[in-house]
Amino acid sequence: MIHATLYAVLCLMSITAVAQNEELKNGIIEQRIEDIAGTLDEGTELDYTNLFEVLSYYFEHPLNLNSANAEELRELYLLTDVQITSLQRHLENFGSLRSIYELQAIENFDLETIRNISYFVTVKPTLSFKDFSFKTFSKELRHDMFLRYKRTLEEQAGYIPDAETGKPAFVGSPDYMYLRYTAQYRKNFRAGFTLEKDPGESLQDGPDFRSFHVMYAGNTWLRKVVVGDFQALFGQGITFWNGLAFGKSPFVLNIKKNPLGLRQYSSVQEGNFLRGAGATIGFGKFELTSFYSNKKIDAGVSLVADSTFSDDEVITSIPLGGLHRTDGEINQRNRLQETIYGGNLKYTRGSFSAGFTAVRTEFNFPSAWDGDLYQRFDFTGYDNLTAGLDYQAVIRNTNFFGEISRSQNGGVSWMNGLVASLHQNLALSAVYRDYDRDYQNLRTNAFGENNTSASNEQGLFVGFQAALTSKITLNAYTDLVKFPWLAYRVDAPSDMSDYLAQLNYKPDKKHSFYLRYRRKTKEQNSSDEDLLITYPVNTLQENWRIHGVYQVHPNLQLKTRAEWVTFKKENNKESGFLIYQDLVFKKVGSKMSFTGRYALFDTQSWNSKLYAFETDVLYAFSILPYAYKGSRLYGMIKWDVKRGIDLWIRYGTWIFTDRNQISSGNTAIAGNTKSDVHIQLRIQF
Repeated sequence: MIHATLYAVLCLMSITAVAQNEELKNGIIEQRIEDIAGTLDEGTELDYTNLFEVLSYYFEHPLNLNSANAEELRELYLLTDVQITSLQRHLENFGSLRSIYELQAIENFDLETIRNISYFVTVKPTLSFKDFSFKTFSKELRHDMFLRYKRTLEEQAGYIPDAETGKPAFVGSPDYMYLRYTAQYRKNFRAGFTLEKDPGESLQDGPDFRSFHVMYAGNTWLRKVVVGDFQALFGQGITFWNGLAFGKSPFVLNIKKNPLGLRQYSSVQEGNFLRGAGATIGFGKFELTSFYSNKKIDAGVSLVADSTFSDDEVITSIPLGGLHRTDGEINQRNRLQETIYGGNLKYTRGSFSAGFTAVRTEFNFPSAWDGDLYQRFDFTGYDNLTAGLDYQAVIRNTNFFGEISRSQNGGVSWMNGLVASLHQNLALSAVYRDYDRDYQNLRTNAFGENNTSASNEQGLFVGFQAALTSKITLNAYTDLVKFPWLAYRVDAPSDMSDYLAQLNYKPDKKHSFYLRYRRKTKEQNSSDEDLLITYPVNTLQENWRIHGVYQVHPNLQLKTRAEWVTFKKENNKESGFLIYQDLVFKKVGSKMSFTGRYALFDTQSWNSKLYAFETDVLYAFSILPYAYKGSRLYGMIKWDVKRGIDLWIRYGTWIFTDRNQISSGNTAIAGNTKSDVHIQLRIQF
């Protein structure tokens, strides 16, 4: 009886520890993503699925610092190349680490960096694929399944039958449905599929979006093989890049992109992936990657009488939303055949690497200039070829990097940058870019304001990070930019300046505070409707933010933010503010946890909107604009039903006090409230 009781107690303690460990993991990763999302350029939309998956894996299977290669260390997005090189040199000179605390003795490693990576790394020996056997494969293969449902509770205009036809504009129900399954063996094998139905889409032919992938990664001559849906990340994002990449933020040392080559795709952004196959092989200091993709994408295609192409049908638009709710959206579905193929040859020697990338894109319909002057140098035709050279090197305490690329029409874009550790308490970063107005690339994600085109931009970015004390740091940057040609809503060459300063105070692991100021000036066409000729005028936006995270009780964490914004254009001056209070309640030993927010906001128009990250169900990310006047409330309960089964239930509502209609068109809601419910079930086995 005593043995049985002891066994039961130990089992209970084990289950409780697993639940607490899961909560700790999710909390740490969500905080990291919130930090990134909250410091990117306002309104930037990124897909964080891959980052969450990588950090989640390394939390459960810590990366061995004694044997990890540079690519694995870059996957964490927590270390600079200077720090990675310092770690590798230390291992070469002094042998393996015995404790993670030895990192304090390595040049360029500070306590904050060590604290950030401590959850995801280890110095103990770890297994590799050479230990493979079918017994270990079946034992360690991890299965993950997600079932997700979401719905806006108020009726939107698109679901109301038309008075004349008797049919609504949206062909399907307002329900959002999602199913994802993955099977993973260590970091060496992964397979999965994703099914998704957006609100308003029909289920008549099954889920609107279907995706699958199979990927192998190893340390032999065959480095990677991927079949199905995948992404490719090369150089500094100018020649080819269709995945997650960070730009300007107070993380001023994270300006260099980490080219990870081929990666599986398991998200639901329906346009930003490749579908086909790719492989990477290694021989000596060289690594060769080749890939091929062929898929149909959404496009507006119409007849043009005076087309310069033999085919009178030309591409008029390429929507990226992946929505097929109305007859118009359905008519654009899969209209365009997109074929992309290319490769990358990379040479690595020590801390130096150089690569050559060439990618060709082909369409079955041509793209034509629509007559807007600012788009005069955009891509036209059936096909495009981009080719580029990139490099990166660590010399002492400085990481140099850059890329130059040429498109088929002769346009050239290039950039060079550096990240330097000038002192134990001072680091500097800088990027100069010169992107030609006629450089043409549809698959790019380069550093700068026009990151999705890498064209029509010249700019210099300089940032620094200073540790004023062991608990206080100052991050700041300046970005000065020229646009040599016209741009959207700017009918002349223009300038822009962007300044940011953030003072951080972190007294311990459980508390952190920061104060931020940002000032951004750019030009925009005048709003004066009486002008015969429009011309650009200066606009000024200033943001002040105070943010704090603090533990008021072992079971309760609070997050408080207050932010103000002013927007000036000509004689018009607008202002706005956002104040919110978050609470995270997690009782030790409980299977339930609660996250909630209450926010008040007041902005005079869309120009003075403010963005904020919201905690959502696992692998769903919400970065929402707070605009106009009202309040925001949401709450989410997570229930660890039993080991391997988790349930999330989330409810959120907007309450506006300055309007009786929300949104417009088919998404318009009569009234001043908009509410939604989000439910997710996760099964692990």
